[in-house]
Amino acid sequence: MNTRHPLGDAPIGQLLLAHYARRDALRHATPLFPSSWSECFAPFRNARLQPLRAAAPAPRGHDDDAAVCQAG
Repeated sequence: MNTRHPLGDAPIGQLLLAHYARRDALRHATPLFPSSWSECFAPFRNARLQPLRAAAPAPRGHDDDAAVCQAG
């Protein structure tokens, strides 16, 4: 019976080194700070454009608390 491991024959250390190398490359490619003023202010701009979403009450579905709080 010839069964192969799904990760191959490489030792786990070699697999981890490849994983860490890919993760490190991604971390170095991602900027830590925004590259423009537009990116800096985007969260604030999005919040200003969506004032109703934050102020609107959440739709009420099945209310379990009402049944628990009733005196019976």
